[in-house]
Amino acid sequence: MRRLAFILVPVMLAAAGLAACAPIRSVSIVASWTTGDDGATGEEAERLRRDSEAGPFLSVLDAFTKETGITYDYKGTRDVSQVLRAGVDRGRPPDVAVLPRLNDLQTYVQSDELHTLDDVLAPALADIAPQLLRLRGPQDPGERVYGLSIAVHAKSLVWYASGSPAAPSPANPPTTWAELIGLTRDIQGRGGVPWCLGMAAPPLSGWPGTDWIEDILLHRSGYAVYQSWAAGALPWRSAQVRAAWQAWGELVGSGRHTGNTLLTNFDVAGLGMFTSPPTCFLDHQASFLVRSYKQAQKPPAGLDFFPFPPFEPTAARPAREISEDVMGMFRDTPEARELIRYLAGEPARQVWREASGHLAFTLNANAYPTRYPEGLPRRIAQTLTGGTLCRDASDMMPATMTTAFQSAAMQYLDDPGLLDKLLTELDTVRTRTPKDKWLTLSCLHARR
Repeated sequence: MRRLAFILVPVMLAAAGLAACAPIRSVSIVASWTTGDDGATGEEAERLRRDSEAGPFLSVLDAFTKETGITYDYKGTRDVSQVLRAGVDRGRPPDVAVLPRLNDLQTYVQSDELHTLDDVLAPALADIAPQLLRLRGPQDPGERVYGLSIAVHAKSLVWYASGSPAAPSPANPPTTWAELIGLTRDIQGRGGVPWCLGMAAPPLSGWPGTDWIEDILLHRSGYAVYQSWAAGALPWRSAQVRAAWQAWGELVGSGRHTGNTLLTNFDVAGLGMFTSPPTCFLDHQASFLVRSYKQAQKPPAGLDFFPFPPFEPTAARPAREISEDVMGMFRDTPEARELIRYLAGEPARQVWREASGHLAFTLNANAYPTRYPEGLPRRIAQTLTGGTLCRDASDMMPATMTTAFQSAAMQYLDDPGLLDKLLTELDTVRTRTPKDKWLTLSCLHARR
């Protein structure tokens, strides 16, 4: 027995040494969802992370770690573009990044700093086709998959508190632009402030205004005009684009009492719907704002929405604006590949839905509305499964164009008399931006 013990000891020590030397598998991720745990430690930091906007995505990453044994290093930042650019320039990019600005994807494809995903996601390409972003790199003979859309947000929505005075009836919401104008004037006639407007969103203030222009142009002029404008082919001084700005100014009363609007954060403005009495009644915002609404103190009335109405009551196919969070692979590692494949699958989507309170949505062809509980989640999902879905135009524009657009939206809201000057300046930026900097992505049509 003693001799056997002496024999076993070296074997056990050797095995322990091998285990200690085994490489730790990990994947690094940069995304725009912040964690809110700066300066906190221990259980407090963990609580803040789970309650933050990044919480649902972290739950998905935890499930990924549990299934694969691969750990993760997550960094959430409001300015993904700047943080990612700095990492790439230093030669230390993350393994993967979640990009809310689609043109950033185009930039890295053109500079040959992004890896393709064709072989990563095969053979599931057909099943997840709506989630794939196909672009053409400098060395590519044709288009290849460079991005996986992991989250989609419905943007063509108008929110309101259904029990508030002067709010629209849930059974009879505005179905045309004329009716929306009528509702706005009705609220004004009762002495109320119709629209909850907040343009501040550091470091990207002004984007709530660009959403307005995009939505109006899409609903007024159709998706073909919208696509042409988003790709830089339609001048800002065109009749269609000018009319969209003027319609926005008419609806929200640009030039009047806009001081607080320019300084109010976009995720705070809509909370005025839940005060008693309400300080505003309607909020044009995306589906991701539901979280902010629900974090308000117990609202006096139920939260509801209606789709942004078309200008013509006979519109054959509803058109809606969306935004996406798209993952790209900057370092081709086995761990990065496994994470991307996991995020493309139904198990990850299920975890995300449940962790978000059923408010996480994708463009996957199998993401049926019936997977969501009745009420707001299912109704939001239904807006994403029919009609024509057009991606956020400012997300597709080159960075210089987007920055100028955001600034112009704030200036116009403050002083509508600047419109001619602003459109001329925007056209100058457009014509001076090389054609290869623009991203052309077609709208997605009803898949069922």
